[in-house]
Amino acid sequence: MKKIFLLPIMLVFVLSACDVLDVEPYHSIPGEDAIESRADVESAITGTYSALQAAGYYGRNFLVAGDLSADNLTWTGTTAGYNQMDNNSILADNVIVEGTWSAIYRMINRANHTIAKIPQVDELSDEEANAYLAELKFLRALAHFDLVRLFGPVPIRTEPATEDEDDLNVPRRPYAEVYLQVHDDLDFAEAYLRTSVEQGLASRAAVQALRARVSLFEHAITGQDVQLNTAAAEATAVIEDYGLELVPFETLFADGGNSESIFEVDFYEQARNRLAEYFFPTSLSGRREFSPTETLYERYAEHDVRRDLSIALDGDNHYAIKYNDIETGTDNVYVMRLAEMYLIRAEAYALLGESLDQARADVNMVLERAGLDPIETTDPGQLLDIIHETRQKEFAFEGHRWFDLVRSGRAVEELDGLDEECYTRFPIPLGELLTNFHDEMYQNDCY
Repeated sequence: MKKIFLLPIMLVFVLSACDVLDVEPYHSIPGEDAIESRADVESAITGTYSALQAAGYYGRNFLVAGDLSADNLTWTGTTAGYNQMDNNSILADNVIVEGTWSAIYRMINRANHTIAKIPQVDELSDEEANAYLAELKFLRALAHFDLVRLFGPVPIRTEPATEDEDDLNVPRRPYAEVYLQVHDDLDFAEAYLRTSVEQGLASRAAVQALRARVSLFEHAITGQDVQLNTAAAEATAVIEDYGLELVPFETLFADGGNSESIFEVDFYEQARNRLAEYFFPTSLSGRREFSPTETLYERYAEHDVRRDLSIALDGDNHYAIKYNDIETGTDNVYVMRLAEMYLIRAEAYALLGESLDQARADVNMVLERAGLDPIETTDPGQLLDIIHETRQKEFAFEGHRWFDLVRSGRAVEELDGLDEECYTRFPIPLGELLTNFHDEMYQNDCY
């Protein structure tokens, strides 16, 4: 995918080291460098975007968790924390999970720090200030959503963290409150964000795509049709209003921009990821920390173009190839792309039991792009089964599978070694429990 070079990052926002064992405190406080000008604001926003690149977030571990905890990847390396994910036997002191919690809250804190300073920058017009705030609130919404779908109820952070004891000791908030905060931030972002889709940057299309995804997850908790209607409407807007289109699967993970991308994380040589290194076999200078499962490989039809564009063979061993720049680590990471919007709309309609011809057509858009025959059924139950199977193969190694199984209630049924629903939420990191003394900071059941 095409690389873009954002504005230089302020020293206060320098990223932590990439190794899985490098875990900064979750309550790390940004420096008090002044944000006094437009350039300072833009640099601080760039620093917030850069937090997505962290090894604990979309730089690797959050992404990997979505497949390794499910049935798309299996542990074949040396890092014990990944083994716990693979076996669904995660301990509260798992350093990888702790690093993910830390990385996401670090991004939230960067956003909050800059949000608090923008009103004090005199040279900004109200329109400019709101546009900057919209980017930050989109990123904050994404972060809170990623937290709640991984850990369940979590602390909501909308102010910069301080060293004050009361600020460090914060409660977990119920699902409804976390989702309300996500929607509030998305509403603001939609009102003021750019309408053009620009690679690596938030846009109105990204807001609506995220709201479509959020609504589908929220429906899994509330069971209310209103969320399904929202998911379908927001997905429709993304499909129809921004000139996006599916591209040949062969080009999706090739260098160069494409019209399917809605929002992605940019990596370049000065801010690289190590995804290819962790996926590739040792014969190709990789670590082979995790590998595609035989089950996943066999679920692809032989003529499904996605199989050999997602998985390769090294002798008898499979390895993932969606991320393949092992030398410089410049593979970008999709957060949202258009194929998901077709499948979200199809799933919402199937769950509602309406517009089933459209649901079938949406699924066929994705299947035909993969070189597969179109489906003919409009039976809601059959459609849902096909949609879930299609999502697994379409988004393999993009971090969706675990969350799809959990929200659809299929995790315990389909995953070996996962015997109780309570294990479908990751444990709150032990370090958080040892430093956060609020009465409503508690561990998830089963841990």
